[in-house]
Amino acid sequence: MFDPAGFDEFSYDGFSFDAGGEEFRASFALTGPAGRAEFVETVHLPSRNLAAESPSPRIARLLALATGLSYYKAAAPAHITVAFGLTDAERVFLTELIRNGLGEFAYRNRLPSALWPEIVGERLAAVPGESAGGRARGDVLTLPPLVPVGGGKDSVVTIESLKAVGADPTLFSVNTFPPIERCAQVSGLKLVSARRRIDPRLIAANRDGALNGHIPVTAIVSLIALLAAERLGLGPVVMSTERSAAYGNLDWQGMHINHQWSKSLEFEKLLRAALSADGPEDGAAGAGGAGLDPDVYFSLLRPLSELEIARRFAKLPAYFGAFTSCNRAFRLNEETRASAWCRECPKCQFVFLILAPFIPAAELTAIFGGNLLDDEANLTGYAEILGLSGHKPFECVGEYSEALLALEMLGEQSMPGEQPGWRGARLVPRLAERVRAQGATVDAATRADLFAADAPHAVPPAFRTALDALA
Repeated sequence: MFDPAGFDEFSYDGFSFDAGGEEFRASFALTGPAGRAEFVETVHLPSRNLAAESPSPRIARLLALATGLSYYKAAAPAHITVAFGLTDAERVFLTELIRNGLGEFAYRNRLPSALWPEIVGERLAAVPGESAGGRARGDVLTLPPLVPVGGGKDSVVTIESLKAVGADPTLFSVNTFPPIERCAQVSGLKLVSARRRIDPRLIAANRDGALNGHIPVTAIVSLIALLAAERLGLGPVVMSTERSAAYGNLDWQGMHINHQWSKSLEFEKLLRAALSADGPEDGAAGAGGAGLDPDVYFSLLRPLSELEIARRFAKLPAYFGAFTSCNRAFRLNEETRASAWCRECPKCQFVFLILAPFIPAAELTAIFGGNLLDDEANLTGYAEILGLSGHKPFECVGEYSEALLALEMLGEQSMPGEQPGWRGARLVPRLAERVRAQGATVDAATRADLFAADAPHAVPPAFRTALDALA
């Protein structure tokens, strides 16, 4: 058996690339009275068809730090050693990634100490192996973007927004699954993939008693995407994370726990700062350190709510039979993987609800294979999504106000004399009555705000027209 108490230190031992820069390997270890448990994470980047620069040591180091959390959490010891040292920006990045990205893990395991390990490593003045200069700031925005695709509605809206302004994006995934391939096929764009291989020894340890739980996986995907874009000679990595990702689940031990923290604007700013630290501030190539242009990474949909993204997605019926947001469709174990929508998890429930005001009941029911608002088994889940009981589910779901407004909009569509539509769905009136009883309505100002595209963001001016393309 794997006893987490038998390990008192986690170490980042090193990382490397193969001769062609295609395979990235990072090594880690847990040590203590129980002995030494070693792990190796492997990432295979897409094959390139043109000459490219050597992999950025700055991005590679951040990727090593991020992937290590999958192994650190197996025992969550009080001490972390980074054998390859840390710049000040890297120390901040790792510290915040642990404290915020592992919040849900610590909460579920009742282990607040996991968020406050002592981090030891030589203090470095600059990123080793990084040369000053490189591409002038702004040049990255002149190249075709790379768009990570998850198979859900958000990345579809980004894809079609960029296509509408002629941006010619290349699609990207870490590993690949049928919903991702289906959406790529509908888009008509090229899809390239990287392969992430978690050490089988960690999977065995998880079976044998290691601590387990949620990690900031979007941070890992983002950094792999940055390496892939660099390798393929492409421009910025354009994410599809929305403003609602900043809305967390609960407060615990003086901390705000957010399942979606690595999709939030806070994380986006953290990564952009780590990428550009010590770089020129005046836009001139080589005027300072070797930091990357922060615009190499941003989310196009950051100004938008989930509800506004759903409204825009509803204009893209070609994807209705292709997309899937249910996480059970992306399980590594094919035996437990769902083929499409499970129709019972919080993600399915939320996506169904926010699409319902914009897609007719019969059509949405056909997409999901059932009417989730007509299924009594979903009543408890919807009560949590609406903020009527419990706390916001630990899933990628939006704000209470978005769910409440979507439900209100269904009531507004259910006028006497109309086709039954949503009026015939059993949960709609029951949930609406509970909302009224608890006074959880949405005021006019909030309603307008949810459809405005003006939340804080880092979208470069060159991409603002794409943001507005599907409005």
